[in-house]
Amino acid sequence: MDSVYGDVPPADSSAATASGSREVERFRVRPGAKMFQRRVNEEGWIPQDWTFYLVPVGDGIELLWIVQTGDPGLPEFYGVQQCFRLTGTANEAWRQKYARTAAFSEFDLWQQSSAENAHTSLTLVASGGSLKQIPAGKETLGCRTPYGGAMDRRRSRDRLETLEHVGPYNARMIWKSDSGLIFRTSADRSWSTGICWERTTHVSVHHPADCLHAIVNIGGIRPHGRRVLRGRIYWLAGPGETLVEHWRKDFPKGD
Repeated sequence: MDSVYGDVPPADSSAATASGSREVERFRVRPGAKMFQRRVNEEGWIPQDWTFYLVPVGDGIELLWIVQTGDPGLPEFYGVQQCFRLTGTANEAWRQKYARTAAFSEFDLWQQSSAENAHTSLTLVASGGSLKQIPAGKETLGCRTPYGGAMDRRRSRDRLETLEHVGPYNARMIWKSDSGLIFRTSADRSWSTGICWERTTHVSVHHPADCLHAIVNIGGIRPHGRRVLRGRIYWLAGPGETLVEHWRKDFPKGD
């Protein structure tokens, strides 16, 4: 969880009720669909239930995230960080148990050169209508989406300088991104991979693991309400421009 802001919608409101029922049913019956359920009740978290559906597709994995609240509901902003680990061989051994993606590992790439100025970034976002590489380095860096910028202005009372660092790993915000998409392209530009969720407020890279992150606002749900969010993991042949073309078809509203 990133942070909490705002009020919980009243129990009799229509805020994030049973919307998305057709989408859930569509995912549930698709070939290859996998479901994962989790009760969230750790210390510091508002109790809630999560259900994830994962469906394999030609260019990656389609995702559906269902958030079900109990008596407390969720306030207007309740940021949850989703991690997409891209570990190669250079990161800690225990992380390699969960992910071995050497072609997308910046840490592996940097290990090949001891010169700091020779480090290369594989991580990109769309910013100002073009693709920009997030600077290379192990510092946790990130970007605000348009939705995240509006939310940060509200919760900082228009003092964004007080929110220079965001998220559980204190990512330093360096740019505005055009959307919640963050991705990597291999050094030879032959493959690309990335992550995107609806209602993403911030994206970031490293912490110091070799990861991409999306902070997703699941908040604004009344007591015993529900929110359904679409997401996507991309894994496809081609440069970053190809991945962005796929993303534009999947998220025409620019989520």
